Amino acid sequence: MEARVLTRPAARQLSRLGPLLAAALSALPGCVEAVTVEQAPPPPALGVRQSRTLTLEFLRFDARGFAKTLTLDELKAIPRPTLEAIWLLDLDISTLIENALLKVMYMPPAEIAALPPASRNLVGLLNMTPENADLRGTSLEGLLGVGNAVGLSTSKILSDLTGAAGNERLIPVQITSQAVLENLVSTHPNTQHRRGPTNEEHPDGIYPVAPHSIPVTLYDVVTDFAGLAAQFGPTPLHPDDPDGAKHPGFIKAASGVKAALDDFTMTVRVDVNALPYKGVDATMADVASVNSTPGQIDTLFDFSQEDWLVLDNLARNLSIGELTLAIPESAMLLPGGTSKEPAPRGNSPVWEQPLWEFEHILARAGELRAAQIEDHCSSYGPAGTSMSDFEAVKVCIDESGWTEISVDESVILEDPPPAPSYFWDILLDVAQARLHDGGLAEGEADLEVTLRDVPVGVKTEDLVASIKKNLASDPAVLKDMALELNDNAAGDADFYLYQPSTESGVAGRRDYLYFVAPDDIRKDADGVRVRDYAYESPGFFSDPALEKKVSTTEEIDGDALHEKVEVKAGDTLYFADDEGRRYEIRIGDKPSPHRLSLTLTRIQ
Repeated sequence: MEARVLTRPAARQLSRLGPLLAAALSALPGCVEAVTVEQAPPPPALGVRQSRTLTLEFLRFDARGFAKTLTLDELKAIPRPTLEAIWLLDLDISTLIENALLKVMYMPPAEIAALPPASRNLVGLLNMTPENADLRGTSLEGLLGVGNAVGLSTSKILSDLTGAAGNERLIPVQITSQAVLENLVSTHPNTQHRRGPTNEEHPDGIYPVAPHSIPVTLYDVVTDFAGLAAQFGPTPLHPDDPDGAKHPGFIKAASGVKAALDDFTMTVRVDVNALPYKGVDATMADVASVNSTPGQIDTLFDFSQEDWLVLDNLARNLSIGELTLAIPESAMLLPGGTSKEPAPRGNSPVWEQPLWEFEHILARAGELRAAQIEDHCSSYGPAGTSMSDFEAVKVCIDESGWTEISVDESVILEDPPPAPSYFWDILLDVAQARLHDGGLAEGEADLEVTLRDVPVGVKTEDLVASIKKNLASDPAVLKDMALELNDNAAGDADFYLYQPSTESGVAGRRDYLYFVAPDDIRKDADGVRVRDYAYESPGFFSDPALEKKVSTTEEIDGDALHEKVEVKAGDTLYFADDEGRRYEIRIGDKPSPHRLSLTLTRIQ
């Protein structure tokens, strides 16, 4: 086949057709003659009072239901900022946290022995029952003397007080999990807010994250959640104050997550005009191409079709191969309260400490547990009987969680019985004592536990359903992805030609000039804009001083973003480029229905 060298106008027209159009053309049968594109050097920039006449074309190549399949490697090649901008879902990690705690509770003895002392003590605390509760060195130690005096076991008192059987855990795992979620996980800045597209409801692009969840992006999926530890580790509480107070984080390390299998693919179907819009780069006084995709985002996907998005070969059961959780301990001893005031929690200093510290989490777990205990009193005679008229011991808890243990004065004790307090104060006292077993000083009991094969607790089909639902409700998050799929921009246009469709679907009867918007700025290979959107007065004006704007953002074909104005032969407009230079546009004749000539003159 003979190679063909194209003239500059033809080269402009065929260059940068875009991946979608190139793929569509490659599917056409027959022999396509090879083409060699000869690029001419760009023309010189205009000086003040210099003019150049240019011709713009409005072209269409509509790809309907075009399927584009991306492999895992192809997705990984997309710039990271683009992948991170595609929010898929807020993943509820309640089950993950509960599964992690269960892994700790049922850890094999050999693994427990290998843990740091504080983490070994945590295993004992999570498995504390009325039978095995160690009250030495706590405010409840006096109960041991009561037991010796009247033959009453402390386990019976604790069992009756909490309603837990002798070998039943005092604090169920569901309650501990809730306290960890509320105090540690949900207080992390990155579980509270995520970034997304700017709109009227979210002008700053900040969105709330669902309770007890972490936001998941396409970047997380294709990289097997490689950024978990960085995202949910130590983080400034206020993004605008990176040197200020920090949240300690709750994930110290994570690896072995397999979200997308090696043969994972993502297929999207689009209805798109695959050709760019032709516009003018005033700085170069030359024709440039603007990616047409952003203006089509609302019609790009047909969400009524089940196959508009297909995710193949996601992991069947999402789990984390190795997960290291961390919980900090307070640097000081925090005694339980001794008063009902201030209501409703009492006067323990634990409530003034950061929510994410272990002691505060314990107190919150005690508060949640107390809410499950019905108010009651239990009386015991000698040897634990309840039939005798003589009540040696009386244990009461009311609806607020206030707990009183009284012993008849006739019972001789070496140590007095515990002072009245809230249930969570008792739990805090016992837990702090046991946390420091082994000679650990205050501030030396930070908790760190590494767990293996922790199920996340979500089914793949539910994951996919949530992803498709969320993307369909806000397709703007796919805008940058769509730009990658149909990257047909060239040059840096300040405005471009657009011809609205008529009722019969025919374009070319009316000509509009659209001023570029931030979304139209080209991006480099790293997904970063090649230039700032630095227009001080975007739009078109009827006077050289740029005081009388004639363009508006009226909606045309679903576009209410761009400043736009209808033009006809003989019209004169003015605008300023992103460097502050001012220009005059004189609209010329239409060489054909889809072409418009104009003369650009630099006036300042």
